[in-house]
Amino acid sequence: MQNLYMQVSGILKGELASDIRRPAVLAAAGLQVMAVSFLCYLGNTNIGPKVWNSLYWISLVFGVLQATGKAFLHTGKNRWIYINQLASPLGLILAKTIYTWAIAVFLGMANLLVFSVLMDFPVSHAAVYIGAVTLSVIGFATVFTLITAIAGKTPQPGFIAPVLGLPVILPFVLVGMQASLKALNPVLVSSVYKDLMLLGALNFLVLVLTSILFTPLWRD
Repeated sequence: MQNLYMQVSGILKGELASDIRRPAVLAAAGLQVMAVSFLCYLGNTNIGPKVWNSLYWISLVFGVLQATGKAFLHTGKNRWIYINQLASPLGLILAKTIYTWAIAVFLGMANLLVFSVLMDFPVSHAAVYIGAVTLSVIGFATVFTLITAIAGKTPQPGFIAPVLGLPVILPFVLVGMQASLKALNPVLVSSVYKDLMLLGALNFLVLVLTSILFTPLWRD
């Protein structure tokens, strides 16, 4: 367990250092979030809560895709060999997944802040809404971490990753949007907690499958 912790922490430090040296991808994702939010604001400043929620989720999905879709896309063969000497498959996928979780949650909250500043915050139950968004973007990040590992083995990873990933994240989008819509209502219905538990269960399932399916890729 201690060895696994050291592997994960070492890779996390390496990922952070890499993004500090080359911040272009994260900067592009942040710029996309700001641009989409501002365009939504310019298009219609007086929108209803449901339209506000739909626009926010559209911006969220593509912003998170831009930021987390790079996990393994820039990992060349030589770097694969180098990482294989440093970490086990479980340590590597856990580190990559945790890092993309942090990016996705930060971007989701930043996106929510921008929307709230530009177009108000029509949410009656903020804690439930933020919980639904957080669980959903964690799911997005887990899915795209595995998908980019698969796509990184193909000749056109930048094209393959979105094509494979977008259909897989649909359950997270549908359940997350359903929960967030319920959080807009002044009276909170109890079924929203079932939606949150379903998101948690989906996250657990995807994380387990990712840990299992990544091992053959690591050995290839």
